[in-house]
Amino acid sequence: MTKPPTLTFLGAAGEVTGSSTLLETDRARVLVDFGLFQGNPTQEARNADVPPIDFRSLDAVICTHAHIDHCGRLGMLPKLGFRNSVFCHEATAELLPRVLASSANLQQVRLEEYRKGTAPDAVVLDPVPDPAWAEAQRRTADPVVLYARGDAERVARSIVGVPYRAWRDLAPGIRMRLHDAGHIVGSASVELEITHGASRTRVLFSGDVGPAGPSYLATREGAPAADVVIMESTTGARPVGAGTPDVDAMLREVIADARANGRMALFPTFSVGRAQVLVHHLAKLSREGVLGGMPVYLDSPMAIRAGEVCCAHPELLSAEAQAMIAAGDSPLDFDELWFVWSRKQSLKLLDREGPAIVLAGSGFCDAGPILHHLERHLAHERGHVVFTGYVLPGSLAEGLATGTARRVRINGTELNVRARVSRMHGLSGHAHMDDLAQWLVSDGHSPELVLLNHGDDAARQGAGTRISDLVQSDIGLPGLLDPIEIA
Repeated sequence: MTKPPTLTFLGAAGEVTGSSTLLETDRARVLVDFGLFQGNPTQEARNADVPPIDFRSLDAVICTHAHIDHCGRLGMLPKLGFRNSVFCHEATAELLPRVLASSANLQQVRLEEYRKGTAPDAVVLDPVPDPAWAEAQRRTADPVVLYARGDAERVARSIVGVPYRAWRDLAPGIRMRLHDAGHIVGSASVELEITHGASRTRVLFSGDVGPAGPSYLATREGAPAADVVIMESTTGARPVGAGTPDVDAMLREVIADARANGRMALFPTFSVGRAQVLVHHLAKLSREGVLGGMPVYLDSPMAIRAGEVCCAHPELLSAEAQAMIAAGDSPLDFDELWFVWSRKQSLKLLDREGPAIVLAGSGFCDAGPILHHLERHLAHERGHVVFTGYVLPGSLAEGLATGTARRVRINGTELNVRARVSRMHGLSGHAHMDDLAQWLVSDGHSPELVLLNHGDDAARQGAGTRISDLVQSDIGLPGLLDPIEIA
């Protein structure tokens, strides 16, 4: 008797990081994503706990996109014995080697800094942090180095770029095609057709699905018909029907305030995705004359490289962006934009006076150039920190973004928070729950089963309630390492 296909969730089951799912049939084994767990040191230590599977027997690995919570453990594959190909979209194939090499370097640097006592330090002092959270943040052992630069380079040589909507045979009885998910450049939803015995089952992994509104990216596709859908639920707990914020209007206010008060506006920025969205909006305002010569510094080499990959694939961009590229212009560049390639160049910005905008990594404010910019400007009324996305609970970023932090410590320097701090919504790369639900039913088809991942339980329950009004599907909230038969 033919063994039914099964899915086992190796991460992102009731949480928002560590995305990884194993598909097994009686003839093949395929892994979809192998991402990092992110958060406090306890969460990060989970990355070294290898999932209880035989990586040597995997026929293929698929990567939905080049965000670290979906791809960050791919560099471990050589040591785990995997010798086959990693499949992804063609643009992701260009980004992944850079992301993995950067991750390998960062792991080594973090180890060296911890041993020297120079690790990044970014905490709220007033109000006093919750003792349980503070204990969870306390690192008591060396940071784990999961893989070296050489491992990342070996994985890079195994990456196979695949265009959207083209069927590709992966393993006996399994073929794949990718669909544009509209999350970041090269992001994909993964459709797998599984032949088992005399039956065929279509399984769709949403990956991270982008919003439906205007973007620098091409309009994303809806979900193709499938029997089983594994769907992200990141925004499932957020209120629905709140309307779409006017990002350009909010940026105009930031620019006007910077000019009127001589402020340096700091945007903690994620390098792949959020940085390109912000640059796209600022480029539009530059063309309208709103910036008026005010410099914008993109302080993230990875963000600069990601922008180059975007422009190298105009077919993945909006019609407006394609027209600009055809005319010899760029949708991700403008006269006031300056690229900051090195730490030396970044540190020079600390002495700059007058209005300006700095987009600096990291978005979580736990490392990267944003920390020395915050150290320089948080204690001054002419500083302005603008948060545009998710902040980790209990972190410095959350304390600042919510307006509760009054005194902080950054890299050993204690500061009273005097800078203006604001929060800007409408820039998320994740579809709102209404959009996500419409993505699921765009072709009028109800899957037999919808499995919700990549969200905490509140988000998954909210998503389940929302989509149950639209589909006749069974809805499941899979647990970690629980095998689920799908046929």
